[in-house]
Amino acid sequence: MFKYLLLFLISFVLTVVLLVIFRKISLKKSIFISKSGVPYIGGVAIFLSLVSSYLAFLPFAGIKLPSEIVTIFIFFSVLALIEFIDDVKEFSLKVKVIIHIVFILFFLLYAKKMQIYFLPPWANYFVSFLWIMGITNAFNLLDISDGLCAGVALTASFSFMAVSFIKADFVLFCLFTVLSGTLLSFMLFNFPPAKIYMGNSGSHLLGFLFASLSIYGDYATLDNRIALFAPLLILFFPIIDTFILIIMRLRKGIIPLKKSNDHIFLYLLNAGYTRKRSLVKVYFVNLLWVVSGVAVLFGLNPLFVIFIILAAFYTFRIILNARLQSPIT
Repeated sequence: MFKYLLLFLISFVLTVVLLVIFRKISLKKSIFISKSGVPYIGGVAIFLSLVSSYLAFLPFAGIKLPSEIVTIFIFFSVLALIEFIDDVKEFSLKVKVIIHIVFILFFLLYAKKMQIYFLPPWANYFVSFLWIMGITNAFNLLDISDGLCAGVALTASFSFMAVSFIKADFVLFCLFTVLSGTLLSFMLFNFPPAKIYMGNSGSHLLGFLFASLSIYGDYATLDNRIALFAPLLILFFPIIDTFILIIMRLRKGIIPLKKSNDHIFLYLLNAGYTRKRSLVKVYFVNLLWVVSGVAVLFGLNPLFVIFIILAAFYTFRIILNARLQSPIT
């Protein structure tokens, strides 16, 4: 296990170095600066650290990349370039949606699709498209406050890391080890008050990576079919947050991808909770869901039942309490 710990530390340190360098360049050259004066170039550092650490480690570990992972990395790099241009020029909402649709359609021509046995091939293609489109944008929509998107992503990464270890998939285990080290490092700079933001080139990349790699992984077995829901449970908080956001915006007559205050986190803030206390509440609920996602690998066991009940209860509780107390209409 020493080499995996070393991989984690390398990705952690490399990300720190890149974040310090990019932050200094951004402030010195007055580029990629948000209205609040915080640089938003963290996504580039995340991308470079993740790719370089992972690819450099593979020969050392004697791991050969499967063609499906190579495909994911190629499209991951293309998306990184697209989102970097978006951070520079700020595409319109219409252009963003068109780019994402075309990008995902092309990706699914070459990548592994969902393989739900009772669905025909076209339906698996359609569900795969919705999954990638939804998760990619869910993480972008979640990036509304210091430490929120990064914290949820870090928990999800550790969970997929555990799942990969349990399933003995060391290709994914190494990848999520690198991602976990990278995100933990980023959290040092992004936790309130943030010193750097990830920008579109970070949040969209994280969403795409989780979506595509969760399709690549194998979860269900003949003895435990419900393990198929492991990725859904691990990523459930960004999913439910996006679902609520879409419902509330449609009720207001707003296009779902346009900005409004209809996030669970923002409801908590407007209900009077401090930023850090709101983060803790979100982290707690998210943790319950990701533990449920890992526990489901072992079937309908007591740990899974307890955590899924607690996750559902506290999710409903914070949504209801925050919504009732919040002055947002």
